Amino acid sequence: MTANVDPGGCVVRLGPADADRYSDHLMRLDQAARRMRFFDDVPDFQVLLHAGAALADGRVVIGYLADGEIRGGCELLLRDPQQHAAEAAFSVEAEFRRRGIGGRLMAAMIAEAHRLGLRRIEMSCLKSNLPMQALAARFTSDLRQDGETTLAVLANDAALPG
Repeated sequence: MTANVDPGGCVVRLGPADADRYSDHLMRLDQAARRMRFFDDVPDFQVLLHAGAALADGRVVIGYLADGEIRGGCELLLRDPQQHAAEAAFSVEAEFRRRGIGGRLMAAMIAEAHRLGLRRIEMSCLKSNLPMQALAARFTSDLRQDGETTLAVLANDAALPG
């Protein structure tokens, strides 16, 4: 169990005014973390464009703040409004991993999804991303292997558990 969460950190919903800090967070991800987050080696300009779009296009972005800096994030993108379905993606900087931050972000994301009336959240990760699979397995038993990716599905007929 990972119970050693940074006591000074907090989980908050980010808005457009946080675009620079969110960009800074994504830019601090090491190359391996970028590959895990974006499924490819992406150049800096693409990371910067992604961060700006994430906070401007209506998706929910939840951040883990420590000492005024965003050190982890979760994006929740509505994919199919009629099916109440969304896709989620996570990132935590290397020196902040294994402290329970991913679990806190996941719990906050599920609470937000519940508030929005979502019934299904999908999280894709590379098959080699064992930490993300372990995190997802704490919240769902529905993990599916498909080639080089793993899909985790959090679903409920009425609304997500929260």
